[in-house]
Amino acid sequence: MADVDTADPTDPADDDHVTPPPGGGRSPALVLAISLAVIFALAAAVLGLVAVREDKVESGSVTSLRKAAGEVGVALLTYDFHDPDDHKQRVLALATGSFRGEYESAFDQGLGDLITKVQATSEGFVKDVYVSQIDQERGEAIVRADVTRNGAGGERTLFDIYLLLTFVHVDDAWKVDQVTDLNFATEGDQGTSANGTTTPSTPVP
Repeated sequence: MADVDTADPTDPADDDHVTPPPGGGRSPALVLAISLAVIFALAAAVLGLVAVREDKVESGSVTSLRKAAGEVGVALLTYDFHDPDDHKQRVLALATGSFRGEYESAFDQGLGDLITKVQATSEGFVKDVYVSQIDQERGEAIVRADVTRNGAGGERTLFDIYLLLTFVHVDDAWKVDQVTDLNFATEGDQGTSANGTTTPSTPVP
């Protein structure tokens, strides 16, 4: 009797010609999906690193602007009749543009002589610096300070003096380009520059 082949022709296991797809059975669609997932993950990681770097750069800029604003505030509000030129040089070293020229001119045309004449001393104490605007080239900050002054009129302390400082970024440093007095001018404590920008001047103590 002849042998009867009972194999199921529809069973893939019995088909000697069926071979698994290359790559351990992964279809091209699955390989593509995995590749895209890896690419997206790498892109997200790179973007994350860029964001962290930008945050650090911005944070560093704010810190340097705050420091510059504090230095300018102290320089403007601090002087001594024993060496008024020291006050002038400290302010000019932190200034640029129109403000630098205006302050130098005001000092040479009478401000320095007034400090000596009334034997004035002043010491500024910066309490807070608020950065209001900043980008790569310009920045603004508000300085809040107390000032102790002495001279012919006796000693007095002024509390909560507010100055709005506008800076430009020059040679990797913040330089003050404009100073606006945010206080009401009283007892000759402030002066106004030719272009309307109010700048701290030396009051008669």
